[in-house]
Amino acid sequence: MPSLRPPTRRPSISLVVAALALFVALGGPAEAQRLLSGNDIEKGTITSKQVKDRSLAASDLSAKARKSLTRTPAGSITGAKLGDGAVTARSIAAASVLSTAVADAALTADDLGADAVGTEELGDNAVGQAEIRNNGVGASEITNDSIDGGEIIDGGLLARDVARFSGTLEASFPDFDPFDCVTARVTGTAADVADADISGDLVLVSADVNWPESLAYHVRGGAGADKDKFFLTACNATNAEVPTPDVAFFRYAVIGL
Repeated sequence: MPSLRPPTRRPSISLVVAALALFVALGGPAEAQRLLSGNDIEKGTITSKQVKDRSLAASDLSAKARKSLTRTPAGSITGAKLGDGAVTARSIAAASVLSTAVADAALTADDLGADAVGTEELGDNAVGQAEIRNNGVGASEITNDSIDGGEIIDGGLLARDVARFSGTLEASFPDFDPFDCVTARVTGTAADVADADISGDLVLVSADVNWPESLAYHVRGGAGADKDKFFLTACNATNAEVPTPDVAFFRYAVIGL
């Protein structure tokens, strides 16, 4: 009786080769991925083209590279990149800003906060007459006992710069008989108007050129109700009558002691 078993045939050479190629094609990349490491890649062969965009993290960079990327290049910040109020005294100190970074006349009083500039911010002899506007320095800007004769220009002070009160007064005296003295109570001065106590101050008086040379005069301060006034006394020390002008002018200065 004939067998029902199909005849067996050996695979052909071409089929074996094709199957082997398919196996290699399917398993080769996976095996390569498992076996390849950084040591198998030649240095300098990976470029930007082989790196996936946005695939690198900060941890993939060296410390030197991170420092280089975060450092602000010199001269890269200009005025256009600064916001209003972005620069403060603290940020200037922290950044060690040099004078070369600030344009001439770029900073004005409006750019500086109250008390932002002190003695520590100014170099020796950094402020001169050219840096101070007229009447720019008042008593509040000068510390006690900070100015002496070395800071004052010779001949630069007037009587009104050192006196509490100063000005010009008018006095009327009669003609003087020989050896006669007359005392005038001076009113209407700046001290009198201010009701200031000048009883302990030094009062200086100088007559104008029309005052007779033969008449001597001196001044004394008042006291009590006359603490804001002073008295002017004129004397004829000669044995002849001396006429006086209708109105005599005197300059005065009251200096506190």
